[in-house]
Amino acid sequence: MTTTLRKTALAALLGTLAFSAPALAEYPEKPVKMIVAFGAGGSTDTMARIFANYMGEELGQRFVVENREGAGGEIGWVTLANSAPDGYTIGLINSPVIEVYPITRPESVGYSLDQFRPLINVVTDPGVLAVAVDSPYETLEQFVAAAKENPGGITVSHEGVGGDDHLAALTFAGSAGIELNFVSFNGNAEATAALLGGHIDAFEGNMSEVAAQVSDGAVRALAVWSSERMPQIPDVPTGAEQGFDVVSAASRGIAVPAGVPDDVYATLLAAAEKVVANEGFLAELAKLNMPVVPIAGADFEAFLDNSHKSLQAVWDKEPWLEQ
Repeated sequence: MTTTLRKTALAALLGTLAFSAPALAEYPEKPVKMIVAFGAGGSTDTMARIFANYMGEELGQRFVVENREGAGGEIGWVTLANSAPDGYTIGLINSPVIEVYPITRPESVGYSLDQFRPLINVVTDPGVLAVAVDSPYETLEQFVAAAKENPGGITVSHEGVGGDDHLAALTFAGSAGIELNFVSFNGNAEATAALLGGHIDAFEGNMSEVAAQVSDGAVRALAVWSSERMPQIPDVPTGAEQGFDVVSAASRGIAVPAGVPDDVYATLLAAAEKVVANEGFLAELAKLNMPVVPIAGADFEAFLDNSHKSLQAVWDKEPWLEQ
């Protein structure tokens, strides 16, 4: 066989092999599961479903929300932590709640924070202290005065011990030198119904959960626990404006199980950053009064680490479980 024929035969063989070899699939090649640790219809679930729709558009695959509620979020986070680190399971993480359980129950909590790789924070929703519109308390000053006159006599809602609303109310009570009677509810709808029905005196929750009622005149917000006034409720003063240095918020972000390949993580992160800058996405969350505060990648990981350290310091000084 001549040299020319040999080269021709080799080229043909290589071409055949190249044609028959399967191409490596690009992630994602199938739907991605998004775990939400709280029930359908709540603010976390609503945000997750909107985010999932836009992620699906960015990456050309469906992002399917799966609610794994129970135990204040722990069931869902255990599920996420123990999922295969292949990029086909991601999940919502809620700060500070996800950091609280390893602090308060280190021996029994079913996950550790190092089992997650934070991807991006999406929403940071400040706390609000509110009363019914027919409440005798028209200002925070009046509320504090009444609490001092009747220690433990004013009831305030929250959605779980160690959650952001519970910690906000505790911090406020400590700052004001008052004693409040905390009542736990399973969700915002239940707490709001109790407030409007006169079963509790005040509601401590997130701004997005009460902004519509404040605008409609059904609820009176006494303070927003943010560093500055929120455009969604511009007439509501901050705690600092009224002499109480309280800043508290719930952050809702996305994480993947630790060990997800770097290239898959990078693909998810790039898509997520596009979503939180998408005008359509921003408009949808604006209608829900959810403030979009993107914190991506390593910055989000540092944010959660700092939050955890701050909570640990508070717990070490004054555990809050009995309050």
